[in-house]
Amino acid sequence: MIRKIFIVLVACIATCGYAQRGSSSPYSFYGIGDQRFKGTTENQSMGGISMYSDSIHLNLNNPAAYSDLHLTVYTGGGSYTNLNLKNETQKENTSNAYLDYLALGFPVIRGKLGVGFGLMPYTSVGYNLEQRGETTLNQYNGKGGTNRVFFSGGYKITDNFSIGASANYSFGKIENEYRRVVQDIERPTLENNTSELSGFDFKLALNYKKRLKNDLVVHSSLTYSPEATLTSDNSRTLSVVTIDPTRGTIIGGEVRDVDLDALGLRQVDLTIPQKASVGVGVGKDYKWFAGAEYEWKKNGDFNNPFVSVAGVSYEDATRFSAGGFFIPDYSSFTSYWKRIVYRLGVRYEETGLLVKDIPLNDFGISFGLGLPLGAPIPTTNSLQYAGLFSNVNVGFELGRRGTTTYGRIQEDYFKVSISLSLNDKWFVKRKYD
Repeated sequence: MIRKIFIVLVACIATCGYAQRGSSSPYSFYGIGDQRFKGTTENQSMGGISMYSDSIHLNLNNPAAYSDLHLTVYTGGGSYTNLNLKNETQKENTSNAYLDYLALGFPVIRGKLGVGFGLMPYTSVGYNLEQRGETTLNQYNGKGGTNRVFFSGGYKITDNFSIGASANYSFGKIENEYRRVVQDIERPTLENNTSELSGFDFKLALNYKKRLKNDLVVHSSLTYSPEATLTSDNSRTLSVVTIDPTRGTIIGGEVRDVDLDALGLRQVDLTIPQKASVGVGVGKDYKWFAGAEYEWKKNGDFNNPFVSVAGVSYEDATRFSAGGFFIPDYSSFTSYWKRIVYRLGVRYEETGLLVKDIPLNDFGISFGLGLPLGAPIPTTNSLQYAGLFSNVNVGFELGRRGTTTYGRIQEDYFKVSISLSLNDKWFVKRKYD
């Protein structure tokens, strides 16, 4: 039954998932767009921390966590974001819904070796900007983004230490359009830039878990992603276009391809920066957990010569997250609410993007619920009871990115995330034919 539910979920998301507009932020104009994946709903509800692992959830940010799997886990998640944009004089509101991830993980050797694979959006572009002068109107539009296919594995080398690695293949297409309208000139000019991106990158992880007195357990992790390269195959066209006066849409024009080979821009390499994180936390199994994590990313080396933007620069990025969870009584017979996982977290991020020397920072407060789908105890053998540990996870985040000072744009957002974590046991040996 669990597999059938997951197949239906995959079919529904595959039908509409990649027709989605994953971002409405003007800041997706820069680089290769907004970073979309920031962890599973469970991770996001705890501020984004990723050092915690257990036997029934996938931790897609920490490949060493696959070593703890005892059951096969199917998971898929999506989000809805309401975004309020404002500067010193104007306000706007927008919203969008999108897929966050689809993944499958299973134990090869239960509690020792686990592997998994999946698909997720990696970055997203979606903006519509205008710049008005006395006699000119400049319009900027962008869409697209990159997706990521990944394969991960984790292995427990001792009772305390686990190692893991992920191999990722990123691919996608980004379109940037620039339209210039000049007063008293009937036909505006249009520049269209298209980039098709692809490339591999990797992530390594080391987890340490130690049991202390009073049933306390320490969880800690180190992750590292070395620098990698995205190859961008580019094209550019210039047009003098005719605009439909009633709808404002383009109805025709003279198109000319730009010779990017002569400019050395037909194919360029973009840097995926190296990244490292360290996290530590403490808790009691099936009861509570609290932890903190620090991440550093070498963004300062990023450069895209094909789409260069004046007044924009990059510096190294950092993120600090703290969060945890609490379960009143995971095996309660009398109260469903006592078996719910209550999560809470906070996050502060220096994104590394500077617009006219003003840094773009992001602050968010998150909370969430893990809602059990199974009974408090099985009615059959626990290892063969499909879905006993399955759950629905709901997360909420309130945040702010940017500032209104110096003419910048501030984003106030409210995000709702939901995911299914469905458990089953594969390879059950038949007792009877």
